[in-house]
Amino acid sequence: MSALKSADDFPKEGEALNTTKTGKLKALFLLGGVACLILFALLAITGGGEEGETLTRRGVMAYSWLFAVMFFLTLAVGGIFWTLVHNATNSGWGIMVRRLMENLGSLTPWILLLGLPLVFCSDFKSALWEWIPEQAELREGAAKYADEHLDAEKASRLKEFKSAEVALKKLETETATALAKAGGNKGEANFLQERLDQVKAEFDMLIEDPSESDVRNDLEIHFMKHGDGSENHGNVLLYHKSGYLNIVSWVIRYILYVLILGGIAYVLRRLSVAQDKSGDPKYTRWLRRTSCGFIFFFGVSWTFLVVDWLMVLDYSWFSTMWGVYLFAGAAVSSMAFLVALLTYLRSLGHFKDTVTMEHYHLMGKLMHSFVIFWAYIAFSQFFLIWYANITEETKFYLLRNSDFFNTYTISLLVIGHFFIPFAALLIRQVKKTPKLMVVIAGWLLLMQIADIYWIIIPERGVSLTGGEQLTIPGAVWYDLLAFLAVGGIFGYLLLRSLGKSSLYPSRDPRLEESLNVVN
Repeated sequence: MSALKSADDFPKEGEALNTTKTGKLKALFLLGGVACLILFALLAITGGGEEGETLTRRGVMAYSWLFAVMFFLTLAVGGIFWTLVHNATNSGWGIMVRRLMENLGSLTPWILLLGLPLVFCSDFKSALWEWIPEQAELREGAAKYADEHLDAEKASRLKEFKSAEVALKKLETETATALAKAGGNKGEANFLQERLDQVKAEFDMLIEDPSESDVRNDLEIHFMKHGDGSENHGNVLLYHKSGYLNIVSWVIRYILYVLILGGIAYVLRRLSVAQDKSGDPKYTRWLRRTSCGFIFFFGVSWTFLVVDWLMVLDYSWFSTMWGVYLFAGAAVSSMAFLVALLTYLRSLGHFKDTVTMEHYHLMGKLMHSFVIFWAYIAFSQFFLIWYANITEETKFYLLRNSDFFNTYTISLLVIGHFFIPFAALLIRQVKKTPKLMVVIAGWLLLMQIADIYWIIIPERGVSLTGGEQLTIPGAVWYDLLAFLAVGGIFGYLLLRSLGKSSLYPSRDPRLEESLNVVN
């Protein structure tokens, strides 16, 4: 048995990234990402169509950009998750790789900012989220309907009031006469009085001269629910969801996602780096406390984000397991990315005496666990929707089990995303072999790309062509260009973040526990 390692044998300032070896790659990421971004923007700017057209280049590219942003966002958000779990559970084994998690998580606000075109470009929004143009059209139609029927409705309500007033006076007279005849019959007297009180209550709800704003509001609501009785039938589903699905609250929520997720990542990394300078164990306690508090906000923010950006690509569809499904994919893909990143850094000469095969084994077990968890959630969601057989729910899978996407689903998501990595990661020796772990990690990243693509892209053909075709010829090149643009910027930001501090928390009080971990 080898001698135990001591934290005193390693520099207090930690280990800095060798920027000489990574400088060219960093520049390549930056130049390639920016070049692809500029080309993508130029194609989008010149890709508009005539008013009323839906199948425009800009509409096609909106889905490409959402796909690229969401994939890299799952990696970054996964970095936040692993940092939170590591700190909240007071884990010691992962101290050596925790800084990689922190740096990965710190990219979250930047990736969310790359989503700005999705939020503020009207053509992108309208192409992706049909509820936005439909709601605007519905409100416009409701306003026009209210203008046309305002006077008639006010006159109708006044007539109704007058008629009710006459009817009430007549009933009062009849009731008084009947009560006099009833004499001592209390049962009949009570019945007559209750009937009169009920009519009075209904009359009190009528307004002789209702305000114009109240009448207009009632007319608009009627139009949005029921239409105008002829060509327009309204949209009662969109009306009932308008409290949540409205453009103002949707944009506000996006800003909150940037602030909350970005703030969590910033605080965790800042406290961790501060400990590198002083070595004060109070930072460990603060990391634990803040992580326990942040977990709730992290979970809520991520769930609402994937609902706002992905689930409502078809606003009539819903799944109560959606947030967990996307979270599971983010967790497994980010851990796979951390394995690949760690191996790359070790190839440059870093972590040679600090990271052992035990760390790989533990990371492999986490990958394996979340491969199983992802499959469990994916199957549960499918099974419950299939068993319930509700039209609004089954449409999601019917679309993705048609034509080309049926083979895609079975081969990549069922076999590729679960059975292959599940079987490979069962073997203990595989999890202790970096080269094999990198191959599996790369495979899982490809499967995450396939999963995000499967979620987003089938909606493109249906939405932009009115259901006439599921795929759009040539659109894959826009998908690739968007992926390279966001990926290049992501790679540059990650290498820049890695170079700003030690590659591992060099003065964490549990450093020796991680150096000597055995499992």
